[in-house]
Amino acid sequence: MLGFESVPINAALQFSLVRTAGGAEIRMPLQSWFGQEGGVVHGGIITAIADTAAVYSILSDLDGSSRSMTSIDLKINFLRPARLEGEVLVATSRLIKKGRTVAVSAVEVRQGESHVATGLFTYLILDNVETR
Repeated sequence: MLGFESVPINAALQFSLVRTAGGAEIRMPLQSWFGQEGGVVHGGIITAIADTAAVYSILSDLDGSSRSMTSIDLKINFLRPARLEGEVLVATSRLIKKGRTVAVSAVEVRQGESHVATGLFTYLILDNVETR
């Protein structure tokens, strides 16, 4: 398995993994190309950090095995705009349930004191996945 910093999307978006322990916290500095009309951060960027936090709440339990995972479903609610000129985005995840084949994680995305999004992410856990 690639290390966190070696994953291309993590590097491109400048994610940093702050902690893992039954969850994960991902931080992301804002870049000018994240912006859209009105000086707000594009929802796809917010979804990307939330998804990554959810993944890392589950992946730590799969380390050292031949198992991997892929998304089944995600639901994200945008609660207020994240501002391009604001503080870093921080996504904090919590593992809700991990079974043999399905895992669910809840995520909260904040910018400073502002709660900008909340999401629920579901993943299929796969056996014996080979990297190509």
